[in-house]
Amino acid sequence: MSNDRRFVLKGLAAAGLLAAMPWAQASTSAAAPLADAGVADAATRVTPLVSGSALDAAFLAGVRQATAQPASSLVTPPLQGLEASTYQQLNALLNDDTPTLLVGLLDDAAAILVLDLVRSAGGRVLSAEQHRIGRDSTGQQRAGALGQALVAGAATAGRGQENGNAYVALRCVI
Repeated sequence: MSNDRRFVLKGLAAAGLLAAMPWAQASTSAAAPLADAGVADAATRVTPLVSGSALDAAFLAGVRQATAQPASSLVTPPLQGLEASTYQQLNALLNDDTPTLLVGLLDDAAAILVLDLVRSAGGRVLSAEQHRIGRDSTGQQRAGALGQALVAGAATAGRGQENGNAYVALRCVI
């Protein structure tokens, strides 16, 4: 991803956050660090986050399979895209005091924004790994496997395809 695109996406997201979410409404109390028990509790509440790519459906299917629940029983619908409403929903999750496991497959610009929000709200980033994944059937399988591994807490070593697109797989407790 070029630096120009990254700066444009960061600027758009920041402008959308400022316009859609006044900082005065954000929780002013610092979030306490979550114990390892919080990670286990958060596993019952999983929120997937995707950026609107061709691999979203496969990733979400992997998350559903790992939670052994239908899509309607996930805590919230998957957060999708780089719109201000997505970041507003994420901000609400960050400030609701209920431990949630956030798993995502995002392009690198969106991942930077999400990780910054999670860290600044006191969430814990458990893993964030870069991957190169193609859009073919092998890439679809890889995206599904990443969804399963992130929910389960398994290692997701950044293996890649030579001609794949850059993605970041992240796992956070918020």
